[in-house]
Amino acid sequence: MKIKALFSAIALMALTVSCSNNDDPTPTPIPEGGAFKGVIFATGITNPEGNNGSIYLQALSDFVPGTYDNENTLPTGFGATPIALPNGNIYSFPDYMGNSKAEIARYNLSNDGKWIKKGALPIPAGANACNVVELNHEKAYVSLQGLGLVRVFNPTTMTKIKDIDLNSLQQKDAKVSPAAMIIRDGKLYVGLNQMNAQWMPTQNSIELAMIDVQTDELKKHIVNKTHGLSFATRPIDANSIFMDENKDIYINCIGAFGFIPDFPGGIVRIKNGRDEIDPDYVIRLNQTEVKGLSTKYAEFIASMYYAGNGKLYIYGNSYGLDAQGMANPYLSLTHFPGVIDLKEKTITKIANMEISNPQGIAIAKYKNLIVFGSANKKATGFYTYNPENKEVKGPVINVQGNPGFFYSYAK
Repeated sequence: MKIKALFSAIALMALTVSCSNNDDPTPTPIPEGGAFKGVIFATGITNPEGNNGSIYLQALSDFVPGTYDNENTLPTGFGATPIALPNGNIYSFPDYMGNSKAEIARYNLSNDGKWIKKGALPIPAGANACNVVELNHEKAYVSLQGLGLVRVFNPTTMTKIKDIDLNSLQQKDAKVSPAAMIIRDGKLYVGLNQMNAQWMPTQNSIELAMIDVQTDELKKHIVNKTHGLSFATRPIDANSIFMDENKDIYINCIGAFGFIPDFPGGIVRIKNGRDEIDPDYVIRLNQTEVKGLSTKYAEFIASMYYAGNGKLYIYGNSYGLDAQGMANPYLSLTHFPGVIDLKEKTITKIANMEISNPQGIAIAKYKNLIVFGSANKKATGFYTYNPENKEVKGPVINVQGNPGFFYSYAK
């Protein structure tokens, strides 16, 4: 199988949990709330090969145990993860590979769980839209990977304001590919997936663009070549760049998705008050043994959710967990649930939870529990993990298809 097809299987087709990465106060802050106080999730139905299919969004009044099919759901783009924000805005992307109408739709939910379309932003063909962050009611940003652009738009009217062209930052023989983003202190940090024609990195270089949100102009090209990592942020995982309680920004570096050993995965950070990658902080996956994992090491982190107090919940990939791991990455069972202690730089597999395929790897929070979507040998559904007593339950909700996205408005 060609590298491009392998990349597509893992980078483009798996859904992950998404939420707002904008924790920065602004002159016109986005109020939290909205009428809906339940949970939303998405499931994916693939073809037999696992390389195409359909994704369905649905809403429940609460995290109610049961079995749910895909009737009365909202279709959304295959290979691109929806974005749910605390203010009630939910963004639905077109198919990542461009097989549906080229627009990004914004929805709200009524208090009884009905989807209300509030508008749509047209995007060019081949844009590969993958991530949205809102600054306020009048300005938001969407990364257009296929065009090397970050589009500035008005989220209320869903109209374009301008495009920020980042193609001048591309490496030789590579596409710059803006990916997941976060706003801190008036600056938009954009992860750059520098990739060649085979969708793989060619340099061990962590790169981000830093944009001034007042002027929407590029202010800095952040580059680090000392940590031996590359491919800053996973484009379809909004949580692959996040901020902790100290306003330190952490970045998931994917590398070559485990296909080229010289390009490992790992985590780096940008400390509060700085605009450079911290030279003294790195978690390299090829040098960090996973406690409780039979194969000992992960190649990359596919999805993540930061729950506070230095605890990062993840799905890590280890091809050795499945004899067909690299031969059939669309459907193989290689993704293990785990927790990273960012302070101690340790990784631990969560016991008593199943290994999932790469398309059912949602992670989110519901009240005091961590929710994991899982498509495993026994079931497809959403499990819960209690960080206090390490108890695993589930699947609490059984679903039809791969459970790839979850977000809770329940308090």
